Amino acid sequence: MMSNQGNRAGAMGRDLSGPWRTGIGAPAGTSQNDPPKTPNSSNYRGDMTNPRNKSADIPEAANCATWWTNLPPDCTYEMLFDSMRNVGAVSHAVINPPVGIHGTSAAKVEFFERASVDRLMAQSKNGHIRGHIRVGGRIPNITLNRIRVAAHSNVVPLDHGNNGRGSRVLRVIGDPYIIRQQYLDAVLSNPQNRVIYGLESARTSTLPDGLHCVEFRFASYTVQAGRARDVFMEQKRKGDICPMERALWEGVTCIFGQDPCE
Repeated sequence: MMSNQGNRAGAMGRDLSGPWRTGIGAPAGTSQNDPPKTPNSSNYRGDMTNPRNKSADIPEAANCATWWTNLPPDCTYEMLFDSMRNVGAVSHAVINPPVGIHGTSAAKVEFFERASVDRLMAQSKNGHIRGHIRVGGRIPNITLNRIRVAAHSNVVPLDHGNNGRGSRVLRVIGDPYIIRQQYLDAVLSNPQNRVIYGLESARTSTLPDGLHCVEFRFASYTVQAGRARDVFMEQKRKGDICPMERALWEGVTCIFGQDPCE
Protein backbone atom coordinates (compact mmCIF):
# COMPACT_ATOMS: atom_id res chain seq x y z
CA MET A 1 0.00 0.00 0.00
CA MET A 2 1.34 3.43 -0.93
CA SER A 3 1.86 5.60 2.11
CA ASN A 4 1.14 9.30 2.37
CA GLN A 5 4.86 9.95 2.55
CA GLY A 6 5.04 10.39 -1.22
CA ASN A 7 6.85 13.54 -2.22
CA ARG A 8 5.82 14.87 -5.60
CA ALA A 9 6.42 17.77 -7.93
CA GLY A 10 10.14 17.89 -7.43
CA ALA A 11 10.19 18.79 -3.74
CA MET A 12 13.42 17.84 -1.97
CA GLY A 13 15.25 17.81 -5.29
CA ARG A 14 18.67 19.42 -5.55
CA ASP A 15 19.66 22.27 -7.84
CA LEU A 16 20.78 20.83 -11.16
CA SER A 17 23.34 23.59 -11.72
CA GLY A 18 25.90 21.12 -10.46
CA PRO A 19 28.83 19.29 -12.01
CA TRP A 20 27.14 17.86 -15.11
CA ARG A 21 26.63 19.99 -18.20
CA THR A 22 26.23 23.21 -16.27
CA GLY A 23 24.42 25.98 -18.11
CA ILE A 24 24.23 24.38 -21.55
CA GLY A 25 20.67 25.51 -22.16
CA ALA A 26 19.99 28.77 -23.92
CA PRO A 27 17.25 31.10 -22.59
CA ALA A 28 13.73 29.96 -23.31
CA GLY A 29 13.29 32.07 -26.42
CA THR A 30 16.53 31.05 -28.11
CA SER A 31 16.24 28.93 -31.23
CA GLN A 32 18.00 25.58 -31.07
CA ASN A 33 17.41 24.53 -34.68
CA ASP A 34 20.67 25.70 -36.22
CA PRO A 35 23.84 23.64 -35.73
CA PRO A 36 26.31 25.29 -33.36
CA LYS A 37 29.16 27.29 -34.87
CA THR A 38 31.34 25.83 -32.11
CA PRO A 39 31.14 22.40 -30.47
CA ASN A 40 29.50 24.00 -27.43
CA SER A 41 26.44 26.10 -26.75
CA SER A 42 27.29 29.81 -26.73
CA ASN A 43 25.78 29.97 -23.23
CA TYR A 44 27.94 27.20 -21.81
CA ARG A 45 30.05 28.45 -18.91
CA GLY A 46 31.66 25.22 -17.73
CA ASP A 47 34.69 23.20 -18.77
CA MET A 48 34.80 23.44 -22.56
CA THR A 49 37.57 20.83 -22.71
CA ASN A 50 35.34 18.13 -21.20
CA PRO A 51 34.19 15.84 -24.04
CA ARG A 52 30.84 15.26 -22.28
CA ASN A 53 30.03 18.96 -22.71
CA LYS A 54 30.61 19.00 -26.48
CA SER A 55 28.23 18.30 -29.29
CA ALA A 56 28.63 14.73 -30.59
CA ASP A 57 30.05 14.34 -34.09
CA ILE A 58 26.92 12.69 -35.47
CA PRO A 59 24.35 13.59 -38.13
CA GLU A 60 21.19 15.37 -37.04
CA ALA A 61 19.20 12.21 -37.80
CA ALA A 62 21.07 10.42 -34.98
CA ASN A 63 20.62 13.16 -32.38
CA CYS A 64 18.97 11.88 -29.16
CA ALA A 65 18.61 15.29 -27.48
CA THR A 66 15.54 17.52 -27.67
CA TRP A 67 14.89 21.12 -26.70
CA TRP A 68 11.52 22.22 -25.26
CA THR A 69 10.33 25.82 -25.07
CA ASN A 70 7.07 27.54 -24.06
CA LEU A 71 6.93 25.62 -20.78
CA PRO A 72 5.18 27.05 -17.70
CA PRO A 73 7.34 29.51 -15.76
CA ASP A 74 6.93 27.27 -12.70
CA CYS A 75 7.49 24.05 -14.65
CA THR A 76 8.39 21.04 -12.50
CA TYR A 77 9.87 17.69 -13.43
CA GLU A 78 6.53 16.11 -12.65
CA MET A 79 4.82 18.33 -15.23
CA LEU A 80 7.52 17.63 -17.80
CA PHE A 81 7.64 13.85 -17.41
CA ASP A 82 3.84 13.52 -17.14
CA SER A 83 3.58 14.83 -20.71
CA MET A 84 5.57 11.87 -22.08
CA ARG A 85 3.96 8.45 -22.44
CA ASN A 86 4.73 5.65 -24.92
CA VAL A 87 7.83 7.55 -26.01
CA GLY A 88 10.89 5.88 -24.49
CA ALA A 89 13.16 5.96 -21.46
CA VAL A 90 14.61 9.38 -20.65
CA SER A 91 18.35 9.49 -20.08
CA HIS A 92 18.57 13.02 -18.74
CA ALA A 93 16.39 16.11 -18.39
CA VAL A 94 17.08 19.57 -17.05
CA ILE A 95 14.65 22.48 -16.74
CA ASN A 96 15.83 26.05 -17.30
CA PRO A 97 13.60 28.57 -15.48
CA PRO A 98 12.72 31.91 -17.09
CA VAL A 99 15.68 34.22 -17.69
CA GLY A 100 15.50 37.98 -18.14
CA ILE A 101 12.65 39.02 -20.41
CA HIS A 102 11.66 35.41 -21.15
CA GLY A 103 8.48 34.54 -19.26
CA THR A 104 8.54 30.80 -19.89
CA SER A 105 10.77 27.89 -18.96
CA ALA A 106 12.71 25.66 -21.31
CA ALA A 107 14.08 22.13 -20.97
CA LYS A 108 16.58 19.78 -22.49
CA VAL A 109 15.44 16.14 -22.63
CA GLU A 110 17.77 13.37 -23.77
CA PHE A 111 16.86 9.79 -24.63
CA PHE A 112 18.91 6.62 -24.86
CA GLU A 113 17.73 5.87 -28.41
CA ARG A 114 16.91 7.95 -31.46
CA ALA A 115 13.66 5.99 -31.93
CA SER A 116 12.35 7.63 -28.74
CA VAL A 117 12.96 11.07 -30.26
CA ASP A 118 11.08 10.07 -33.40
CA ARG A 119 8.09 8.89 -31.36
CA LEU A 120 8.11 12.13 -29.36
CA MET A 121 8.24 14.26 -32.50
CA ALA A 122 5.38 12.28 -34.05
CA GLN A 123 3.28 12.84 -30.92
CA SER A 124 4.08 16.55 -30.84
CA LYS A 125 2.93 16.92 -34.44
CA ASN A 126 -0.01 14.51 -34.46
CA GLY A 127 -1.09 15.02 -30.86
CA HIS A 128 -2.16 12.62 -28.14
CA ILE A 129 -3.77 14.93 -25.54
CA ARG A 130 -6.59 16.98 -27.11
CA GLY A 131 -4.52 17.24 -30.24
CA HIS A 132 -1.19 18.21 -28.66
CA ILE A 133 1.35 17.34 -26.00
CA ARG A 134 0.72 19.61 -23.03
CA VAL A 135 2.95 20.55 -20.11
CA GLY A 136 1.08 22.21 -17.27
CA GLY A 137 -1.60 23.29 -19.73
CA ARG A 138 0.83 24.78 -22.23
CA ILE A 139 1.68 23.41 -25.66
CA PRO A 140 5.48 23.14 -25.87
CA ASN A 141 7.57 23.74 -28.94
CA ILE A 142 9.82 20.67 -29.29
CA THR A 143 12.85 20.64 -31.58
CA LEU A 144 16.15 18.81 -31.79
CA ASN A 145 18.70 20.29 -29.42
CA ARG A 146 21.62 21.88 -31.21
CA ILE A 147 24.09 20.25 -28.78
CA ARG A 148 23.85 16.77 -30.24
CA VAL A 149 23.90 13.60 -28.13
CA ALA A 150 24.50 10.15 -29.61
CA ALA A 151 22.56 7.03 -28.63
CA HIS A 152 24.04 5.52 -25.48
CA SER A 153 23.70 2.24 -23.64
CA ASN A 154 21.95 1.70 -20.31
CA VAL A 155 22.78 -2.01 -20.00
CA VAL A 156 23.42 -3.11 -16.40
CA PRO A 157 23.70 -6.52 -14.68
CA LEU A 158 20.38 -8.34 -14.51
CA ASP A 159 20.35 -8.25 -10.71
CA HIS A 160 20.19 -4.43 -10.91
CA GLY A 161 16.57 -4.76 -12.03
CA ASN A 162 14.45 -3.56 -14.96
CA ASN A 163 15.53 -6.53 -17.09
CA GLY A 164 19.12 -5.33 -17.08
CA ARG A 165 18.43 -1.77 -18.17
CA GLY A 166 19.49 1.19 -16.08
CA SER A 167 16.84 3.85 -15.53
CA ARG A 168 16.22 7.20 -13.89
CA VAL A 169 13.76 5.30 -11.65
CA LEU A 170 15.44 3.76 -8.60
CA ARG A 171 13.76 1.60 -5.94
CA VAL A 172 15.44 1.26 -2.56
CA ILE A 173 14.11 -1.64 -0.48
CA GLY A 174 14.92 -2.52 3.11
CA ASP A 175 14.14 -2.16 6.80
CA PRO A 176 11.76 0.76 7.58
CA TYR A 177 14.24 2.08 10.17
CA ILE A 178 16.54 3.31 7.41
CA ILE A 179 14.42 3.11 4.26
CA ARG A 180 12.64 6.40 4.74
CA GLN A 181 12.79 9.27 2.27
CA GLN A 182 14.05 11.77 4.84
CA TYR A 183 16.85 9.40 5.89
CA LEU A 184 17.82 8.61 2.29
CA ASP A 185 17.78 12.32 1.36
CA ALA A 186 20.22 12.93 4.20
CA VAL A 187 22.52 10.19 2.90
CA LEU A 188 22.55 11.73 -0.59
CA SER A 189 23.16 15.26 0.71
CA ASN A 190 26.02 14.21 2.98
CA PRO A 191 29.08 16.30 1.96
CA GLN A 192 31.02 13.06 1.44
CA ASN A 193 28.48 12.00 -1.21
CA ARG A 194 26.99 15.27 -2.49
CA VAL A 195 24.61 13.82 -5.04
CA ILE A 196 22.98 16.73 -6.88
CA TYR A 197 19.66 15.76 -8.38
CA GLY A 198 16.29 16.80 -9.75
CA LEU A 199 13.26 14.82 -8.69
CA GLU A 200 9.98 14.05 -10.41
CA SER A 201 8.64 12.30 -7.31
CA ALA A 202 9.56 10.05 -4.41
CA ARG A 203 7.03 7.58 -3.05
CA THR A 204 7.15 5.22 -0.12
CA SER A 205 5.27 1.92 -0.03
CA THR A 206 5.13 -0.96 2.43
CA LEU A 207 5.72 -4.41 0.96
CA PRO A 208 3.86 -7.57 2.14
CA ASP A 209 6.90 -8.68 4.17
CA GLY A 210 6.95 -5.38 6.08
CA LEU A 211 9.92 -3.90 4.26
CA HIS A 212 9.77 -0.38 2.88
CA CYS A 213 10.33 0.60 -0.73
CA VAL A 214 11.18 4.20 -1.59
CA GLU A 215 10.88 4.81 -5.33
CA PHE A 216 12.83 7.81 -6.56
CA ARG A 217 12.02 9.14 -10.02
CA PHE A 218 15.08 11.23 -10.78
CA ALA A 219 15.62 13.56 -13.72
CA SER A 220 18.71 11.67 -14.92
CA TYR A 221 19.99 8.12 -15.05
CA THR A 222 23.80 8.16 -14.90
CA VAL A 223 24.67 11.06 -12.60
CA GLN A 224 21.55 10.89 -10.45
CA ALA A 225 19.85 7.46 -10.22
CA GLY A 226 23.05 5.55 -10.99
CA ARG A 227 25.12 7.66 -8.63
CA ALA A 228 22.47 7.38 -5.87
CA ARG A 229 22.50 3.60 -6.20
CA ASP A 230 26.27 3.51 -5.79
CA VAL A 231 26.05 5.70 -2.68
CA PHE A 232 23.35 3.58 -1.07
CA MET A 233 25.15 0.31 -1.77
CA GLU A 234 28.37 1.77 -0.34
CA GLN A 235 26.66 2.48 3.00
CA LYS A 236 27.14 -1.11 4.18
CA ARG A 237 30.90 -0.65 3.89
CA LYS A 238 31.15 2.69 5.69
CA GLY A 239 33.00 2.74 8.99
CA ASP A 240 31.38 5.89 10.41
CA ILE A 241 27.91 4.45 11.02
CA CYS A 242 26.84 2.35 13.98
CA PRO A 243 26.95 -1.47 13.72
CA MET A 244 23.16 -1.72 13.84
CA GLU A 245 22.68 0.58 10.86
CA ARG A 246 25.45 -1.15 8.95
CA ALA A 247 23.71 -4.48 9.56
CA LEU A 248 20.43 -3.04 8.25
CA TRP A 249 22.18 -1.73 5.15
CA GLU A 250 23.44 -5.26 4.48
CA GLY A 251 19.83 -6.19 3.73
CA VAL A 252 19.13 -3.23 1.42
CA THR A 253 18.40 -3.83 -2.26
CA CYS A 254 18.60 -1.12 -4.92
CA ILE A 255 17.00 -1.90 -8.26
CA PHE A 256 16.10 0.17 -11.28
CA GLY A 257 12.46 0.44 -12.34
CA GLN A 258 10.72 1.03 -15.65
CA ASP A 259 10.56 4.63 -16.77
CA PRO A 260 6.87 5.65 -17.05
CA CYS A 261 7.78 7.64 -20.16
CA GLU A 262 8.33 4.35 -22.04
